[in-house]
Amino acid sequence: MNLAIDIVPLTITWWFGILIPFCIGLLIIQLAIRIPPEKRRLLSISLGIIMISRELWKSWYIFQIEAWEIETSLPLHLCGLAAILSGLMLFKTHQKGFEFLALIGLPGAIHALLTPQLNHGGELPQVIEYYIGHGGIILVPVYLAVVDGYRIEKFAWRGVFIYCQLLLIFIGSLNFLLGSNYMFLCSKPIVNSPMIIGSWPWYILGFEILGLGHILLFYLIFRRMKPLPY
Repeated sequence: MNLAIDIVPLTITWWFGILIPFCIGLLIIQLAIRIPPEKRRLLSISLGIIMISRELWKSWYIFQIEAWEIETSLPLHLCGLAAILSGLMLFKTHQKGFEFLALIGLPGAIHALLTPQLNHGGELPQVIEYYIGHGGIILVPVYLAVVDGYRIEKFAWRGVFIYCQLLLIFIGSLNFLLGSNYMFLCSKPIVNSPMIIGSWPWYILGFEILGLGHILLFYLIFRRMKPLPY
């Protein structure tokens, strides 16, 4: 069952999907840096519950509309994995998890917001869940850096790139066993994205090259962040 739809760039829905998560994220960070540490911890846990709950709700909703299939419904795309990691990181932070989110989860989610594809239909609850999930992936590493003072360690980009290669091998093997297309390793997504160059398997090489470029770019951005002023 193929229910995948894309949200056309520059439409009203697309603009709201960009602006609302940005404004909410900015408000959350501004609130976090102004409240006492114990309330900040409560805020982090609350955000983590939201991120994990939306993944559980998503699976339940897909099941309710009779669209749940093992080939399409597991959270095994990059953003699905990053969204779960984002929620977990708000309960218990970890340096490597922060670096993975900052260097590949965040840029991946930005592209997902710029060229949105919903894999199980585009009803309003699904659209809201999509933007909560991807907005959260962007928010969490920025939150950890700005609010909690996390910083990228030297040469962390190499470790993140290696993790991505191991992840590709693992997901590719699952695709072979399940006949699935997680992380779009077997066929291209339907969206018109600048990240997709050529046909299969050449666009995967484009993913690798552009992915490494994004990792290096965000490595430089996060490495230049100054110490906290508070």
